[in-house]
Amino acid sequence: MAARLTAEFLDNWKNEVNPDLQKERETCTFKIEELIHVLDGGKENTIKRKNLENIFFTSYVDLFSFKRRPFMSKSEQYESSVAKSVKVFELRREYNWSEEDFDLINRILNYDFALSLHHTMFIPGIERLATDEQKAKWLPLAQSYQIVGTYAQTELGHGTNLLGLETTATYDRERDEFMINTPRLSSMKWWPGGLGKSCTHAIVLAQLVIDSQNHGMHPFMVQLRSLDDHTPMPGLKLGDIGTKLAANNIDNGFLILNNVRVPRENMLMKNARVTRDGKFIQLSGNKANYATMVLVRVKIISWTKDTLRQAATVSVRYSAVRRQTTLKPGTPEQQVLDFQTQQMKVFPCLAAAYALHAQSAGLKAFLTDMSTGMVETCRRSCGGHGYLQVSGVAENMVSSLALVTIEGENTVLYLQTARYLMKQMANAVSGTKTRGSTAYMNRDLSSYTCPIDSQSDCRNLNKLRELYMQRAHRVVMGVAQRLQMDMESGQPQEAVFNNNMVALTRAAKAHLHLSTIDWYIARVDNLVATCSPALGQVMAELCTFFVLWGIVQEAGDFLESETLGLNQPNAVSLVDAFDMHDETVASALGMFDGNVYQHLYESTKYEPNNRTEVHPSYYKHLRGLLKGGQQSKL
Repeated sequence: MAARLTAEFLDNWKNEVNPDLQKERETCTFKIEELIHVLDGGKENTIKRKNLENIFFTSYVDLFSFKRRPFMSKSEQYESSVAKSVKVFELRREYNWSEEDFDLINRILNYDFALSLHHTMFIPGIERLATDEQKAKWLPLAQSYQIVGTYAQTELGHGTNLLGLETTATYDRERDEFMINTPRLSSMKWWPGGLGKSCTHAIVLAQLVIDSQNHGMHPFMVQLRSLDDHTPMPGLKLGDIGTKLAANNIDNGFLILNNVRVPRENMLMKNARVTRDGKFIQLSGNKANYATMVLVRVKIISWTKDTLRQAATVSVRYSAVRRQTTLKPGTPEQQVLDFQTQQMKVFPCLAAAYALHAQSAGLKAFLTDMSTGMVETCRRSCGGHGYLQVSGVAENMVSSLALVTIEGENTVLYLQTARYLMKQMANAVSGTKTRGSTAYMNRDLSSYTCPIDSQSDCRNLNKLRELYMQRAHRVVMGVAQRLQMDMESGQPQEAVFNNNMVALTRAAKAHLHLSTIDWYIARVDNLVATCSPALGQVMAELCTFFVLWGIVQEAGDFLESETLGLNQPNAVSLVDAFDMHDETVASALGMFDGNVYQHLYESTKYEPNNRTEVHPSYYKHLRGLLKGGQQSKL
């Protein structure tokens, strides 16, 4: 009887929306559809996205549904992800999808591709590093999936320091070939996605050696596996690097090369080439070989944005339906979203998700650092249920941790930005006008007065921007002066830089925070000028909240009680405007209908331990204990 009643109960709630969530939506002050179209870049793009969602989550929902993923082993996750990749590739042929369409599909499917680097790095690598003749050879094979590739740059002992890569490609004139080697343990390729078990080819980055002279890092096309039976090619040892904190659907791998020979034409020669007689010719700056890595840094901003949008959606919806604690005896428990402490957790994350909507690759370090902390805040805001994998935010949190190190460890990127800032500050001090993001360096620091004179000024975005400009200018100038003093004291340049790394990092963060604020305010100004007044007001309030939150976090208590409050009824609608399909949100806590407890209960049917009423460990171990120490007999 109980099982039948439970089934009837589960059938009843599936098409109903939680009343608390519905109440929040009914008090929205703007048209959600208008904001959806803005975020999608137009109504036509919204229609395209929904058509794609219909293909994956209606026609092939059993394959692409997230519900079983939290309960899969590593091997099962990988196999499922390979199956999804193959189906997407088949559908691409059918629908003739473009690379732009593929980026959108990646977002829709929550980046659950085992073969994702084929499109994000392998094909772009060919397009950016190969000659026209080489493109004519390799691109058709890659685009038709006759070969599947990855990008092998990072080594076991070398990641950020690309100049220190140890893999070598030595030219052999007699055979007109390169001989590629990973001469030490630390030089094996380590981390490339798809390398472990999937890919047939790789673009391998190696030090080019001709007549014992090193000509720097260059890309080479290397076949990894037989196209007949998928076994490793001679001279190669490769495999999966093992279980990771997250993203176990992707077979990140290792690669050892022992005297592996490839034709001279397999060096991708758009930026440099080697002639038949062994002459090296540099055709463009050697940094052009980093083009693929820089492209991925651009994509990381999108991945960061999607991760934070997903986490914010879950935490806001869950906070609206979760009730906890009565403030007055005899009254119903309060919505968690009503509590000020909860608002200060989830609203900045929501505001930041909108701030990330339009950013540049140069902000990779700052934005990934900020969003990683915010995703964890979203997980904590979901209480104990946020610790479950079916919550979605737990996996989001762990996955986001990788973004701060891939394609450039963040501290290194901060220091690269700081070097640029020091050069720009030197120009400004010498009288050369700086432009763009560093134009604030032209200002006179001594003439600054705080623009905040009243409570209303805390809503004036232009005045708030002044605070960020002054902060960035003061911090960068202070570090530049310290470096100058240390240099004048006779310290070597490398020692001066090393001794001031913490201050340099702080300067970079201050500058990048200002850049983020500039992007956000400019985006909102443009939106206010083109959208409805109601939506414009909400976007301006959200931007103001984010700007003030940054001041609170970094510069003290500028945000007084009641000075600014985000209109709570819009919180649910703002995450609804992300318009993410339930299968993309991938969370029992964050579904559109808000039926959290029912979804949590239903998720247990996918747990392998629930496939039998009695677990085998009972017969092997527990029964003997319960029977008074008697040994179990199998």
